[in-house]
Amino acid sequence: MAQHQRRVDRVLEPGYVDDRASCSLEELRSRHSECLEIETEVSYVRRLAQARLDILRAELSRRAAGGSVGDLIAALPQILADEGPRAPVTESRLPRHLAPSMDIKWNRGLEHLAFDETLATLPTLSDADLESRIEQLSTLERELSERRRSLHRVIEAIELDLASRHEVGRT
Repeated sequence: MAQHQRRVDRVLEPGYVDDRASCSLEELRSRHSECLEIETEVSYVRRLAQARLDILRAELSRRAAGGSVGDLIAALPQILADEGPRAPVTESRLPRHLAPSMDIKWNRGLEHLAFDETLATLPTLSDADLESRIEQLSTLERELSERRRSLHRVIEAIELDLASRHEVGRT
């Protein structure tokens, strides 16, 4: 049985943007909305992976310093705090307040690590298991970052086409 292709995989195929000249304005707007939704989901999963990485690294540090699990729990607000200003938002990357779909099914490759039971079993994991999970989550974060950059290229291509059509009044 053929595996169902995820939206993110379909959107990142070259044909998704290559045929945009033949798309109606409505289709182009629909693709733009779809890409923004997918980018929100990818960003959400990436943020989950980053938060887990931060917690696992803090757990390794806590163990090395001889602290208690309570110390880790008390430090969670600092561990998960925003690390300051981010890169400036470009005109094409206007801030959006979209929520990811609650139907996210990210379970291929290492994606399950963003949703697994690791945090619930943290005190029982060996240092080697923690280091392995950190390595895997780091790989996942890099993969998601690249996927997100690829999505931004697709979004920008569609936005350029939309702007061009509005400029010349083409629908």
